[in-house]
Amino acid sequence: MPHVIGTAGHVDHGKSALVLALTGTDPDRLAEEKARGLTIDLGFAWSSLPSGREVGFVDVPGHERFVHNMLAGVGGVDCALFVVDASEGWRPQSAEHLAILDLLGIATGVVALSKVDLVDDGTRASVTEAVAARIAGTSLAGAAIVPTSAPNGIGLDELRSALDQALDRIPEPPDRGRPRLAVDRVFSVRGSGTVVTGTLIGGTFESDVEAELLPAGRRVRIRALQSHGRPVTVADPARRLAVNLAGVGTDGVNRGDVLVLPNQWRPTRTVDCRLRCLASAPAPLRGRGAYLLYAGAAETATRLQPLDTHEVGPGEAALVRLHLEHPLVLDLGEPVVLRDTGRDETVGGGTVLDPFPVGEVHGTAARVRRSEELEAREDALRDEDRVALLERVLAERGSVARRDLAMLVGAGPQPVQGMLSAAVEGGRLIGSRSLAWSPDAWQAARSAVLEAVRHHHEEEPLAPGLPAQAARRVAARAPRTTAPPGGSQAGGGADGLNGRSRAGGAGVEGSAAIGKARGAEVVEALLAEGRLVLDGAAVRLPEHGVQLDPAQAKARESVEQAVAERGVAALTEADMAALGADRRLVAALTRQGVLTALAPGLYVGARVLDQAVATLRREFPGDRTFTASDARETLGTTRKTVIPLLEFLDRAGITFRSGDKRRLSPPG
Repeated sequence: MPHVIGTAGHVDHGKSALVLALTGTDPDRLAEEKARGLTIDLGFAWSSLPSGREVGFVDVPGHERFVHNMLAGVGGVDCALFVVDASEGWRPQSAEHLAILDLLGIATGVVALSKVDLVDDGTRASVTEAVAARIAGTSLAGAAIVPTSAPNGIGLDELRSALDQALDRIPEPPDRGRPRLAVDRVFSVRGSGTVVTGTLIGGTFESDVEAELLPAGRRVRIRALQSHGRPVTVADPARRLAVNLAGVGTDGVNRGDVLVLPNQWRPTRTVDCRLRCLASAPAPLRGRGAYLLYAGAAETATRLQPLDTHEVGPGEAALVRLHLEHPLVLDLGEPVVLRDTGRDETVGGGTVLDPFPVGEVHGTAARVRRSEELEAREDALRDEDRVALLERVLAERGSVARRDLAMLVGAGPQPVQGMLSAAVEGGRLIGSRSLAWSPDAWQAARSAVLEAVRHHHEEEPLAPGLPAQAARRVAARAPRTTAPPGGSQAGGGADGLNGRSRAGGAGVEGSAAIGKARGAEVVEALLAEGRLVLDGAAVRLPEHGVQLDPAQAKARESVEQAVAERGVAALTEADMAALGADRRLVAALTRQGVLTALAPGLYVGARVLDQAVATLRREFPGDRTFTASDARETLGTTRKTVIPLLEFLDRAGITFRSGDKRRLSPPG
């Protein structure tokens, strides 16, 4: 299994010289670097260790002016080669680079004490002791300290062995079925086109497949892959890669872009995290401060919104919402680094707990609730329990589009589907056609619809039921959870990823789309279970029937008597009103089959209409045609009735009109 080792340490402490000695490749590739003897940008090399393990090296600049380049290179490494000059000892960038490694959680590494040939044994021992004290209490605590001199080859074999032993302690990099490569270099190769490099994490890449460049969302094709100078058809996680891309020029890719498989990742501009302020920071982290956030190979200005405190003091940690100036592609559990732009120094960093937070957080109660949610997420991430994280996501949001779960849980579609299936089977989650639900949200939406239908029956006893569209809207707007007695409900319907939610950012499935699906699928389920009955365009409770009060029952009798007595003669709304039937009762009688509406405001008895059709069939059998006058005489009615009656029959397909003549359709 390949690994990536990143160098770190103060300028001129010999990082590049050690990489050259270990690999035979000079990582300083720029002419300016060679002329000045100063590493300015990232350098890359590879080699094999005594165990036969292949390793890639990312060599970073040590000068304080190029910390942003250093940060672009260390995001994907899993082991540090920390270099301290024995003749100079600990220096300012030694401290800042160590702080960055600690903030990124790079817990495996080796310290190379360089240039030991320039000092005596006593100095070497004192510097070694000082370095051990400096790294104590950091992620590199207890790391082996190996005396070296690159030009003389001193300690190189020992350094290789120490790196091998350090890498033995690293677990196999996870393959979550969701690969991502943060682009740290872009160039063009004659005859091949655009090439990007970076460290692959989270999954595998294959050649000749479609991919996506984020945050722009540009579709490209992976033409070919190369690792450590050799072509590969499949690349595993934790491997340095050169990727030849088709469909984009070098001007269409930038350092900090991310290469992913389509529909598995999305950028965000709002993120909740646990942020730690370095003990050495000159001031607390505040909402009004000016900061740059670094993640992967990308950077952007950010504004802080503390959630569980007013400010984060030196040496303290707190929950913070970050509002990013430019979108970044972030994952759950991803480490980030924060630099103060005014002081141009690293002041903190932390861990992403939610890359797509829903809604704004204002007021003490909202901050407390959000802090509790994030602490629960933190526990799940610490325990590496993605199923618990899935349940946490749905508890917060109520319902989520299935296709968004990978981005919200931080795993690929197939692993997430397995988690979801197991959770649904165990009754811990609910699955509908396109959504996943928390049980509380599912029950709350169902209860809200049933209550709305019941209330509509009480308010409109003559109506067949609540319009289905209205029932779907009720489900869409239902609270995410049922409220405990005397408690408060969580906010209304679930949102999708935050470009379309109130939190802002680049989104996938917004609240409108989620709401539409919520409404449709809750009503579908209630119909399928028989809890609701579809009655035309309305839904009703199974036991519901139109209930007439005594006055309405008397009016119905009057209407039935009138239509029977009048025969084929239309009644108007005025006629109905005179009989005691208002518009709601007329509509109910029409739905019940007592009346048929020939046209708006014009009615005949439904049985009378059936008899009229039977009379026309006897009088004009087969293909025999007839005029409106013929029909009027046959039915013994008026033109005022026969014209709308025939037009009604035309619309129903019972008669066919050609000019001023009609014929009847075949019976049945």
